Amino acid sequence: MKIIHYINQFYAQIGGEEKADTPLSVRENAMIGPGVALKAAMGDEAEIVATIVCGDNYFNENLDEVTAGVAKALEKHKPDIVIADATEWPAVTFLKSAV
Repeated sequence: MKIIHYINQFYAQIGGEEKADTPLSVRENAMIGPGVALKAAMGDEAEIVATIVCGDNYFNENLDEVTAGVAKALEKHKPDIVIADATEWPAVTFLKSAV
């Protein structure tokens, strides 16, 4: 199973609110923050093909750009599932519409 994991700047270990303006990045084959535990729990049954990282403020202030970037990652990696951390409710709503 191929997974794309979406996390904010905090869970990507970039920083807190002072780094909420972190632009969108797609890190291929990267297990970051909670992705390490996710991969350990899933074992060989799943592969995190990309981790999408975006600052909370950047997400909200640049929705068109973020939408395009996430859509590009989804198209490229064709995941079976997208997992967004529970704190990312705006992203979850967006990802549901993008998938």
